[in-house]
Amino acid sequence: MLVTSKESWKIIVRVTHLWHVASYNNPSELHSIELVLMDEKGDKIQASIKRSMIMTYRNLLNKGESYTLMTFGVGINSGDYKPTSHAYKINFLNITKVEVNRDTSIPLY
Repeated sequence: MLVTSKESWKIIVRVTHLWHVASYNNPSELHSIELVLMDEKGDKIQASIKRSMIMTYRNLLNKGESYTLMTFGVGINSGDYKPTSHAYKINFLNITKVEVNRDTSIPLY
């Protein structure tokens, strides 16, 4: 179970959706990358990569691929737009590690 007071997580997930959010003041600039991740049970959770970390993770993540994620933040999923019903969301940190995982037990969608 995810909790907000811990950052030393290690989970295996598949990226089911990935999109770029433009900056409100400058549509040609990225504000964040948003993702929907799914585990082997089919549970989905939203994840966010903020502007300051986009260059680090931009080319590491692809829709449909499975990854092992380590050392990330967990926050309350409280925004106006919630692509999942999960109570929490994952926040990538500058120390978050991403490794490709060939796990075939996670459904594609």
